[in-house]
Amino acid sequence: MDNQILLENIIAAIENGELQAYYQPQYNAKKGVVGGAEALVRWVKPDGTIVLPKDFIPILEENGQLSVVDWFIAEEACKTIKLLKSRAVRISVNFGREHAHDSQFIEKLDKLVETYGINKEFLGIEITESDVATDKQDVIEWVNKIVAAGYAVSIDDFGSGMSSLSFVKDVPAKILKIDRSFLADNCQTERGKMTLESVFYFAHRLKLITVVEGVETESQLQFINTCDCDYIQGFIFSKPLEKSEFIRMCIEEAPVEIGTMEPFEEGAVFEQVKILIDSVYKKFQIIKFANISKNSYTFMRHENFINTTIPETGSYDECLRRIVAVTVPESQKDVLNAFNRKSLLEAYKNGEKRVMRIVNQIDENNEIHKIAIEDYFMENERNSDVYVVSFIQNLDFEDGTYV
Repeated sequence: MDNQILLENIIAAIENGELQAYYQPQYNAKKGVVGGAEALVRWVKPDGTIVLPKDFIPILEENGQLSVVDWFIAEEACKTIKLLKSRAVRISVNFGREHAHDSQFIEKLDKLVETYGINKEFLGIEITESDVATDKQDVIEWVNKIVAAGYAVSIDDFGSGMSSLSFVKDVPAKILKIDRSFLADNCQTERGKMTLESVFYFAHRLKLITVVEGVETESQLQFINTCDCDYIQGFIFSKPLEKSEFIRMCIEEAPVEIGTMEPFEEGAVFEQVKILIDSVYKKFQIIKFANISKNSYTFMRHENFINTTIPETGSYDECLRRIVAVTVPESQKDVLNAFNRKSLLEAYKNGEKRVMRIVNQIDENNEIHKIAIEDYFMENERNSDVYVVSFIQNLDFEDGTYV
């Protein structure tokens, strides 16, 4: 289709109500509520056919004609925020780098907000990593102006390009949206998990709110729950919704956060000292981090005879079942009673600092090993979830150890 004809068709689609804003909710995984949304464009033809952005946006972008769609979606987002009233959440809108050269960009944003009488904190601005990498200095100056005007900026698709770390430190963004490519291995490989953990650590050190995109499986969700992620966006919670469905979700169905996303408080991330971590790894064959409130776990270290029977990440209840299964029969009930989630939560409520048992376990060769299992309760100021770090140590010391 000729580019000029396509542009004319897009304008006609706007006038005919065919171009619509869809909203994909962003969930606060800690609180179990809707905390925001991303506004996405969809072209819905009269016969019900939905044309996805990938089929028309690139052509408009190549010809510098994307701004008409960006501003249309921004206005639709403002209308939706106004309709939500006290149930409003921040709705973020994508703006391409061509807007960096619009001297009236801030004036247009302010006029939209004023026209619909909404708080500008509810209208978020998203820029992509590729936009910054392509036109870095101009985009950075543009973002500084947006932030100075009181709008929150998100860096979208973080990790999809090659220049991430070099520009994030210079862009005064408030929110980092982590690209779905980090979830490609379904959070099952050690290398993939360590990479994603590093991204969260990096983001929190820069005091950035984190949003993970493209979360679709239970395994991904369970691992992300252990990473102190702020918001989750993906099909596991909700597909993009048309306006009426999104409004109904916020008003009638799902609880929403009162107010907008806020940065986490000081002290949320603990300083990691490499030498200390290495020494802990040498001492313990298994180190497991678990969110027992969310029934999820992930192994930080996984080196002993049971490492072939327990997945790297998953449901805490299933992990405990497998640990009990390799315990000698006479101790299985005690291990289950001590380390099930209900017992751990009760112990935490009673002020206990740890739960510990020393038991015998059986390897695949039917050899018995004396094992110490220690669960330490950890608190996080950012939410009320209960976390435990489990240290599992083989006590089969060599001859001469005891004197």
